[in-house]
Amino acid sequence: MKKLVAKYLLEFLVIVIGISLSFYIEKENENTYRDNLKNQSLKRILENIADDTRDFKFNQEAIKRAIHSTNWIIDRNRKLKMYSRDSIGFHLNRAIYFNTIFVDNQEEYRGLQNSGLMEMIENENLVSNIQGKYVSHEFFKKIESLIMEKAKYLDEFSFNNLKYKSDSLDDLGLQFDRIFVGTKGIPDNIIEILYDKRFFQSYYFSSIERRMKNDQELIDIIKGEINLE
Repeated sequence: MKKLVAKYLLEFLVIVIGISLSFYIEKENENTYRDNLKNQSLKRILENIADDTRDFKFNQEAIKRAIHSTNWIIDRNRKLKMYSRDSIGFHLNRAIYFNTIFVDNQEEYRGLQNSGLMEMIENENLVSNIQGKYVSHEFFKKIESLIMEKAKYLDEFSFNNLKYKSDSLDDLGLQFDRIFVGTKGIPDNIIEILYDKRFFQSYYFSSIERRMKNDQELIDIIKGEINLE
């Protein structure tokens, strides 16, 4: 009888251990699968950061030219008659129309959030940095919308006082070849709007400069998370 009980007890233990081991292996496989998905998403975010950096650098260069031309117009406003209509048109066009639209890809970030894979990230600093990155992206778009609103106030003045000489593009792919055809100078209200526009563009320029520096740090943290040299 004791031998029979011992036999059934041993069989029971074998079954329990087998089931437990099966559940453990299944859970480990699930964790490994989810960890691989998380790493794939982080690798794609690295690719997105590279795209963002290229976009940021383009935007910075366009904004730098807009600010330079805005300064040119403001500094010479009281004595514009001393300068050629070509020069005035060139700088006025850049001051008004050299604006940017930041286009980012948030698909992988949203995927991490919605799938729960963000919880697989062990480094809390990485989580907060990724979240901070995409919050700042939305902020950049808000600033750009303010800049565009300022530019709209300048449209009527531009249509009445600037004329395209050709459809030539500069090295950024932006149209620049305009001449000033106005019979008067630049009104004070236009100068005031240019002041406002320059302020937002300067702030935007420095903000994306900081974002690029933070992105470089984020790259290192992501590589550490996925063991990518």
